[in-house]
Amino acid sequence: MTKFFYEFSLTPSAYFELFTDFALELTQEAIEEIECSDFSEWILYNASLPNLKKATIVMRMEKDPSGIIEDFQSFAKQISSRMEEEVGFAYKIEKKKNQDWIDNYKKAITPLECGGFYIHPSWYENHPKLKNIILDPALAFGSGHHATTFMCIELLSQLDLKTKKVLDVGCGSGILSLVAKKNGAIVHMCDTDSLAIEESKKNFSLNNEIIDKIWEGSLKKVENQTYDVVVANILADIIKMLYYNLCCITHKGSVIILSGILEIYKDSVIEKFNDFDLCEVLHKDEWVALKMIKR
Repeated sequence: MTKFFYEFSLTPSAYFELFTDFALELTQEAIEEIECSDFSEWILYNASLPNLKKATIVMRMEKDPSGIIEDFQSFAKQISSRMEEEVGFAYKIEKKKNQDWIDNYKKAITPLECGGFYIHPSWYENHPKLKNIILDPALAFGSGHHATTFMCIELLSQLDLKTKKVLDVGCGSGILSLVAKKNGAIVHMCDTDSLAIEESKKNFSLNNEIIDKIWEGSLKKVENQTYDVVVANILADIIKMLYYNLCCITHKGSVIILSGILEIYKDSVIEKFNDFDLCEVLHKDEWVALKMIKR
């Protein structure tokens, strides 16, 4: 263990969840979400000084993070362009004496109750009355706390999945597949990221569940079969690109659950999926999730 570490705190002016996802992907480090109220020594980028408590991302690393500030600036510019509004952030970097901050991070990870499930890390006890899913937070994969994942769990849990064939597109940590599996489904999973495949396998093993089928790659690898339920928690642009493939792997009456969609892109996704009837729309933060049935 090194003698010192760096603590990089960043407070976005808007779109906190997007910045969180980007921080996970960029740093490949465990992060913590806190509320901060003292910004007296912070540096501003395209943002005014917050005057109230504000959601803050805290990243801890052994190397000086100064070099990634430009990455966050470029990301803020991209969001500003796409959302047609000025988006910036405040940040500070502190060099601190090392301590067991992994333990502190663990203390910050709290269990989640959603859709009749109790999703918790391995250092928590099982819930006596809810269905338990053990999921230790990984570097870049969801544990259910993200709004998009939370809504998918809610929508999946409303369905009768016993013996139904379910496909999880972009499985990540495998959390949605675990929800479907524990509700009696036959579950297939895929992701274009090899790390996601390994993470899903690890989490199924941790929960004493067997994976029915998993592969690295896209929907093009699905051959001569259709699914009763397909869940895709990815991004709106990718979801629209997968429209034809999703039509091919579903049948009349199939349910698709689409999430990872920012509110401003909701209508474009609904319009694209004109072979499906819209049944339900969930809203959480700036995100939406759609439940649709194929005609």
